[in-house]
Amino acid sequence: MTPGELCRSSLGLSFEQALALALAVVSASGLWLWALGRRLPPGRGRLAAAAIVCAINVLLPKLFCRWDDTVTIILTSFNFMWLTSFKAVSWALGRGALCAQRFTPAQFLAVYAAPITPVSAAAEPAPAPSQATASTAADSNGGASGGPSGQPALTPGGSSSAGEARRRRGRLEEDAGGSGRMLGAWLAKAAFIAFLVWLLQHPLPGLLRALAYTLALYALLSMIMDGPASVFIGLTGLRVSPHFDRPWMATSVAAFWSKRWDLAAGNTLRQLVFDCVCEGRLWALPPGSAHKQTSPGRQLLASTATFATSGLVHECIFWYLTGHTTRGVWPSFFLVQVPFIVFERLVLAALKRRNIILPDSLRALATMNLLLPAAYLLFWGPCERYGVADSSVENVKATLLSAAGALGFKVG
Repeated sequence: MTPGELCRSSLGLSFEQALALALAVVSASGLWLWALGRRLPPGRGRLAAAAIVCAINVLLPKLFCRWDDTVTIILTSFNFMWLTSFKAVSWALGRGALCAQRFTPAQFLAVYAAPITPVSAAAEPAPAPSQATASTAADSNGGASGGPSGQPALTPGGSSSAGEARRRRGRLEEDAGGSGRMLGAWLAKAAFIAFLVWLLQHPLPGLLRALAYTLALYALLSMIMDGPASVFIGLTGLRVSPHFDRPWMATSVAAFWSKRWDLAAGNTLRQLVFDCVCEGRLWALPPGSAHKQTSPGRQLLASTATFATSGLVHECIFWYLTGHTTRGVWPSFFLVQVPFIVFERLVLAALKRRNIILPDSLRALATMNLLLPAAYLLFWGPCERYGVADSSVENVKATLLSAAGALGFKVG
């Protein structure tokens, strides 16, 4: 921990006590919001309640000590400070996952507190992501989606209001699978993280090291989604939409963010930022209202605002980890995605006019050649300079060794 830091150690709490306190506080907050929602419609009353729980959520990562609890700070700031808070504000505005359907108290709490997104109430059962090829087929032919997590970023005009609404929902109508599938994915990713931690003990060239870090982040974040999902699907009957889907297969930068990378986080950004900008209003449209076609200029503004918000939230996470910011480097990584998407749209449109259709494998390679160098310089660069990357790897390594010892395996 940092000398003089106010965290669990200075408060006299063990790691287990701090974690139990954080979970208890979030659970109490979630049940309080559920009770309020039964008698308060979206409006100022809900917004005041959301402001209270957001203030609490912002404090929770501070229970944990820098450098000693690096991975826990990453996960609690990601889930509680970001996802849970954004869900609460969206709920206050009549938007988002918590307003998607009528939930039981247990279901509402699961959606509020866990990094999961329920399947849209209007959706029919759909294939699991590994079998659902329709959405990727649209991308392969220069489809329309573009911003983080299903946002129809930078889309040319000409779509119907029904098509606009469908694109706004992203992949919320897809089912990620049952509890058995989620548990299997959790175990596979745990093994994958163990391999990556071993790999990162060896010297790797820059871009390969950035790739290993990115895959480790993918496995870590999707693990904390697979684990709760497997439990809550079984206990509450929730159907959960995809959160990650083989991001290395993205055939464009737009598809990477809208269909494959961290959709649980992207859904909160889409519902709270992108949709508000596209509609020109904070409060949700009345039920049954048609989504008006959004102009390309407004979609560009909405995508820029969404990526900017993501960058600022990540900057806050970096502050929790280190006590200072990246001085705008992390926000610049997210903002640069907008010109990337504009550039690829122009290139794909020019190729289409010439009846040139690139194979998916080539498009995926081109996408990674854009994203990986940018991540190496602008995302992982600050992590390495300030010790976050090394601390995270060591934290995960210690956890894996402890778990192996508890299971009776001899570790050196």
